[in-house]
Amino acid sequence: MALSIDIDELRRLYETINENGDGRLTVNEMNRSLNRIGIDISEEDLKYLVIPMSQSEDGSLTFDEFVGLCQSILDDTRSEDELRNGEEGCEDLMEAFKVYDMNNDGFISSTELQRVLCNLGFVEGEELDNCQKMICRYDSDSNGRLDFLEFKNMMTSKITADPHRSQSLPLHILNQG
Repeated sequence: MALSIDIDELRRLYETINENGDGRLTVNEMNRSLNRIGIDISEEDLKYLVIPMSQSEDGSLTFDEFVGLCQSILDDTRSEDELRNGEEGCEDLMEAFKVYDMNNDGFISSTELQRVLCNLGFVEGEELDNCQKMICRYDSDSNGRLDFLEFKNMMTSKITADPHRSQSLPLHILNQG
């Protein structure tokens, strides 16, 4: 089953990254947001992804173009089964896990999740209780934190348009490569 995009979460992500609120997302704005959560990508590499999706001369993205970029990234990734079993997918997920596991203890705590969400500017991160609830959804051993396998299950779960059925963090798309 292929991953799908929750459009409401994407809109919130777009609005968070669009720092000046002008309705055009620049490569520079995207790069700063990715750097804030520990994803180091060169501006040239980011331009390589963004420019083909943009219809403007400056390479900035409207919301619809941003959705197209995200869908393109998801389409280029492996299916859920391949992510669960594939070596390359596991390496990518491990890199994403390391972004969240700030103290390198092998677990993601609600406090670590809160820091990443706050660094991205998500209001969900403002309340520790919200982060604890997000972790509880995937905490199969009920220890209050996520190990790599629980994180992997969270990241490979299907995102739906129904917010009551959604079982993924809004950062899901950032960790796709």
